Amino acid sequence: MGSRRSLLACCAGAGFATLLDQAVVNYAVPSLGTGLDAPVSGVQWFLSVYSLTFGLGLVPGGRLGDALGRRPLFVLGLAVFMAGALASAAAPGIWWAVAARAGQGLGAGLISAQVLGVIQDHFTGLPRIRALAAYSAAGAAAAVVGPLGAGLILAVAPQGAGWRLLLALNLPFTLATLLLTLRSVPRQPRTGRRVHLDLPAILLVGGLVLLVTTPVIDPGIEGPELWTIVALCGLLAVGTGLWEYRYAARGRTPLFVPALMTSRGFVVGNMVALLWFGGLVSFSTALTIYLLQGVGWSPLAVAAVLIPSALARIAASSVSSQIYARFGGHTLPLALTIQAAGLLLLAGASTAWNGGAFVAAVVGLELVIGLASAVLEPPLRAITLGFAPPIHHGVAAAFLQLTQRLSATFCVALVTGTMLATDLRTVTAGGLRRGFLICFALLAAASVLSFSRALIRTSPPLVAVSR
Repeated sequence: MGSRRSLLACCAGAGFATLLDQAVVNYAVPSLGTGLDAPVSGVQWFLSVYSLTFGLGLVPGGRLGDALGRRPLFVLGLAVFMAGALASAAAPGIWWAVAARAGQGLGAGLISAQVLGVIQDHFTGLPRIRALAAYSAAGAAAAVVGPLGAGLILAVAPQGAGWRLLLALNLPFTLATLLLTLRSVPRQPRTGRRVHLDLPAILLVGGLVLLVTTPVIDPGIEGPELWTIVALCGLLAVGTGLWEYRYAARGRTPLFVPALMTSRGFVVGNMVALLWFGGLVSFSTALTIYLLQGVGWSPLAVAAVLIPSALARIAASSVSSQIYARFGGHTLPLALTIQAAGLLLLAGASTAWNGGAFVAAVVGLELVIGLASAVLEPPLRAITLGFAPPIHHGVAAAFLQLTQRLSATFCVALVTGTMLATDLRTVTAGGLRRGFLICFALLAAASVLSFSRALIRTSPPLVAVSR
């Protein structure tokens, strides 16, 4: 009970359950949109709001976990996640589904903060990279099981019931993880220090992301309305800065922790992670929707094309620590450059090729992107979090996920808006190409930043050292 192996099993189970949900949601979108008679804006919010609330739940979840122990927050997050899944599966309308998805994202944020906190607390150095690789492998396994399950469910489910079953697919796995958590994660004594959640800053940042995302989802906003949003964004940004300054001056721990914000390695690592994650999540969403709606493939056919990449991720996750031990910080720019090149080639193939040539390009380049992603993710997390002092382990892990999720909120809305135009049924190869070029630009920027000396010079034995 409480051994590192059982703790890692809880983390992997939580990763599998939450990432399984994300793996199937794109397959549910076409039938959900039709079944609920949803406008494109409703579908975009359904896809984006999960990442927003996921991100907003991370920092308070991380800080409460640091102060109160991982177990109670782990259990609460799993319970909220299950409730959100049930509510979204039973949704009578699109905005109900959006609200339920928001609640589910909040639960996932609480879960993820504890998972990364547990790994930070109990693993160091290369074992930490192996633990993160196991977590990534659980996500890759979900990426295999999810599409296959989605294809089978949509093939046999009664008309209109398929998307509801997909949104509830994670429930048995989440319940099993909850029971394992109750059995394996030990109770910890409270630290006794006050918990500074800094909720005003979290809400200000969330409001800023909502405002920035709104014109992307509703391109009809222009003129005075657009300038009003720009002005409000400026006010929120200034207000957040002033609030954080005063909050820190009172001796409290702000959202933007000075010890982290003054660490060049931590800041650059976060910038690389947010660009990479936003681009990759948007790419996956765009490709799945295009194959389902633009090309008209069955869910099983889409799964068959995308599963080789997921299998490659599982295989590569098992050797990512060895690759990092060999190449050190150079692993990051190498993997990111490979992914960016793959996206650029796919953008060209989307309009230049069709039929068998296009399928071959998707399978081959998805495979390469998946391999590079599996090699990149554990070292990127470990290097970035290695710059955090031990007292801020949970906060640093939560902040890293926060930046990634807020990036995904905006990027998914931007790329799907570029693709979908005015209707779910008007997905074209040209729209896909524009979306892929946006994703390429994001990963290319991440690749350039990853050449930073702060990241390149980080050697394997120093990953877990406080800076």
